Amino acid sequence: MENRIPDRDECYALITAYRMLPHIQQHSQAVCAVAVCIARTLNTKGFHFNLAEVQAAALLHDITKTQSLQTGEDHAMTGAELLASLGFHRIAHIVRQHINPDSSPDTISVEELISYADKRVLHDRPVSLRERFDYLLQRYGKTESAVHRINQAFRRTREIEQKIMHALNLENPDDICTADTLMDTLL
Repeated sequence: MENRIPDRDECYALITAYRMLPHIQQHSQAVCAVAVCIARTLNTKGFHFNLAEVQAAALLHDITKTQSLQTGEDHAMTGAELLASLGFHRIAHIVRQHINPDSSPDTISVEELISYADKRVLHDRPVSLRERFDYLLQRYGKTESAVHRINQAFRRTREIEQKIMHALNLENPDDICTADTLMDTLL
């Protein structure tokens, strides 16, 4: 069973082949920039993120989102199924968890890293968690259960942010990746 990590060119070929809408492509590129930036910075503090894996998972985390907008399917699951069928099993596992990653208080997983980066990008630009989740509440918080799910996701993502800030010895989440450190982050 093949378990390769697609390189940047393969990721873009998949993005094209599965007709990812341009705004979803731009979002995925921004998520990738944030995720790679954070992974590189954490690696300077003793973490061992595989940057090629981070890049591929970030670029492909919404690979079936275009399709799911029409079908209503769970894009994390359909994306994972697609990537697994192509032999990218590790990336499939990360994509499956990018909305609701398993968490451990002792470490920061690549699944949490991708989830966090996704939640720090509104459309195609990095924003604070509060801004991103305010947008989610406004756009999708139409029912009490939806508001509850969004607030739970905010709490989970805030916990990931706290772990990243602690690992980097930062007090302000805006310092996790600044505009300067986001430059030239694609491998």
